[in-house]
Amino acid sequence: MKLFVTSRHAAVALLATAALVSTSCGGDSSSNAEDTTPAGPQTITIVTYSSFVLDDALKSQVEEDLDVKLEIRASGDSSEALSAAILTAGRPEGDIFFGVDNTLLTRALSTDVFDTVDADDLPNLDGIADELKLDTSGRLVPIDVGPVCVDFDREWFDKRQLVPPTSLEELVLPLYKDLLVVESPVTSSPGLVFLMATYSALGDGAEQWWSDLVANGVSVAGSWDDAWNAQYTVNGGDRPLVVSYGSSPPAEVFYSEGNLTTPRTGVIEATCAEQVEFAGVLAGGKQPERARAVLNEMLGEPWQASLPLANFVFPARSGVELPTVFEEFAVRPSPMIELDPKAVDAERDERIDRWRQQVE
Repeated sequence: MKLFVTSRHAAVALLATAALVSTSCGGDSSSNAEDTTPAGPQTITIVTYSSFVLDDALKSQVEEDLDVKLEIRASGDSSEALSAAILTAGRPEGDIFFGVDNTLLTRALSTDVFDTVDADDLPNLDGIADELKLDTSGRLVPIDVGPVCVDFDREWFDKRQLVPPTSLEELVLPLYKDLLVVESPVTSSPGLVFLMATYSALGDGAEQWWSDLVANGVSVAGSWDDAWNAQYTVNGGDRPLVVSYGSSPPAEVFYSEGNLTTPRTGVIEATCAEQVEFAGVLAGGKQPERARAVLNEMLGEPWQASLPLANFVFPARSGVELPTVFEEFAVRPSPMIELDPKAVDAERDERIDRWRQQVE
């Protein structure tokens, strides 16, 4: 998300478990002062996770339109990148941070990492779907949506004349013993989304469900890359069920170099949870005015239209035309399992600790 090793969909490992420094919620900071840099193109650095991709043509156009140079400073998984941003709050390594998702939103907003941006500086925010605007403080804006789901190998199930599961509950049936691989929520973003989704969907029954899943032979991968590229049967592994994305099928076709016209991968829609990603201006950055302008571009139609084939995610902006392969094969069910950021923040550490006791 190439097959997705270099894009956001890879959901790389190393989900940071380092403690995050929490401070009181910050508003406007001193970085809101006007830029004092010389005239001419200035570098705006986007701090993000290692699998983020920026379309080259879009990058050139934004640089020309805004008279800037865009630089990507990427490392680790989204949680690891956010941890680093929190530890350097007020003296950031860049100007914009991209990659806070709805499992990390409340944690990010409990710090002084981000500046408040006036709505007048973000006219393109009007085009973003209202239901995705989870931060009302004016610091983080939604950029994209990527449904995390259990995917399945159609060919594997067809050859065995076995009907694939259709729900979370069916995954623990003996019929599907030793068939599923999930990512660890300790080291993987989709793994954490999936863990929190099971509690949201199953409530008090989630803990027993995980116990049943362990008894049913679930395999745990340290990263999405390990799960998808090493253990999933489509790529030569022995697990025909894998936690991945609703956009895995179009990526499979897109990166097949013409070998596939339809995806081998299907999506179990009832297992999908919505992962929303956000961006914000880093407090203390050297170029807040230009950073706000770039953030506004991230919300505009050209940037949003580039996301499906750059990072294999859905645009947060309403009405953006999707590429044909994405339109045909990407899955974004409605409704999906909902993740309440406040509930996630309150329960995250406890759920992870309990998961480690049950699964590791």
